[in-house]
Amino acid sequence: MQIIQDKALLFSAPNPAQITALIPKSKVLDDQVLVNWGFDEVQLLRNLGIKDVPSPILGRYDWPGVYTPFEHQRTTAEFLTLHPRCFVFNEAGTGKTSAAAWAADYLMRQGRVKRVLIV
Repeated sequence: MQIIQDKALLFSAPNPAQITALIPKSKVLDDQVLVNWGFDEVQLLRNLGIKDVPSPILGRYDWPGVYTPFEHQRTTAEFLTLHPRCFVFNEAGTGKTSAAAWAADYLMRQGRVKRVLIV
């Protein structure tokens, strides 16, 4: 899977016609599918069984705050945005709270959630 200019995903799919039927702005290009890299599109692709689709938080989020996230915090935030109900069992001191706050902020900016409880 290739990310094109933080706007689109280009990948091979077993049934490109199914994807273009469900995602109107997608296109078939030489045995590959070009799809907008948005939250709705990512959810649809994951529901179709394409599991390696990255969350748009990795390309379109400014990661606000005093600290710059580590790679494992970005991965945790990505996981949280793609799974509506989940647990995070990372080791103590790895920045779970910050990752959860970034994921919550991203989802709030997208209008996906209104309230979040981080315990």
